[in-house]
Parts: sequence; structure tokens; C-alpha cells
Amino acid sequence: MGGGYMQEQVTTTQVTIPNELAGTIIGKGGDRINRIRSESGSRIEVGNTYGNDERIITITGTPHQIQSAQYLLQQSVRTSEAGRRYLREQC
Repeated sequence: MGGGYMQEQVTTTQVTIPNELAGTIIGKGGDRINRIRSESGSRIEVGNTYGNDERIITITGTPHQIQSAQYLLQQSVRTSEAGRRYLREQC
């Protein structure tokens, strides 16, 4: 006697990014992070640094939404000049 489908459970995960990539991920006026939120359907919060070298990004949504958000975040780093420069320096 149900609706015939199971609703996916909402969960939360966190990823850490270097401070120097925060602007790349957030974008001018928040446009890039807002697009990632919209495309993935997830809730994304970017934490402040408080003297730390890294920021914590908290992603909330279904497993599919979280996976989509993580992919889009990675793509935003890989396709930006700052992200490519950072990745080259890490090798």
C-alpha cells in the first residue's frame, strides 16, 4: 500500500579545498556555485577559513545529487586557469 517508489535518503558529505581555489569554485558574485547548486539539486555551503589554509564545502542532498555536485565542483577547478595552475603546482 505505498506509492510504489522509495524516496532516496538525504545525506551530507564534506570536501576540503585549498583557500586559493575558493574563488574559482564560488565564481564572481557566487555565479558558479549557484549554477552548481541548481544543476545538481544539492545544497552547498562553503565554510570560512578562520586562519586555516583550507575551506570545508558541505554538500547536502541525495546520493545522486551529491555525486553530481562533486563532479561539477571538480570540473570547475579543472576548467579554470587558477585550478589548472594549482594542479600543475601539486605535481
